Amino acid sequence: MIKNRAVFLDLNGTIVMPMKQETLEEMCLIAGADAAIQKLLSAGFVCPVVTVQARIEKGLFTEREFRVWFAEFFQKHHINVKGPYICPHRFDHPCSCKKPNLLLYEQAAKELQLTLCESYVIGDSPEDIDAAIGFGGIGCLVRTGWAAENSVVKEVQSKAHFIGPSIVEAADWILAREAE
Repeated sequence: MIKNRAVFLDLNGTIVMPMKQETLEEMCLIAGADAAIQKLLSAGFVCPVVTVQARIEKGLFTEREFRVWFAEFFQKHHINVKGPYICPHRFDHPCSCKKPNLLLYEQAAKELQLTLCESYVIGDSPEDIDAAIGFGGIGCLVRTGWAAENSVVKEVQSKAHFIGPSIVEAADWILAREAE
């Protein structure tokens, strides 16, 4: 049993689509994401969700509405993720909670008693990979969101430990790596 280790998960572009929703109701699960997360949970990993939700600051929905949606969505899919750990700010708004800053990862680590340097990140952006590097963890890039663009992959190719089609393959890679 793995203790005090996490697989931090990005939300939009990694677990759900679209990447830029106008309403919470339009977000839907990426095929296989639920089973992939269940495998990680069954292996003993804690799976906190760290997400940038700029639509909150833009006024499309409130943080409270997002938190209610999040709880209902993951409960409906029977996925016991932790969080969400949210940056509600727009892309051009400087803040300490936006990825790749470590504030939200450190908050999750403190609340959930996690060992950051033995943890993973699965995400679809360079910021997700840079956050993993920042806390001494292992970054896995999935090509279901921003990394569908080859330029994004090129940007992190030398930094990511894994690059694959989706969270499904990333979870399998993590579990295979742990079994070695």
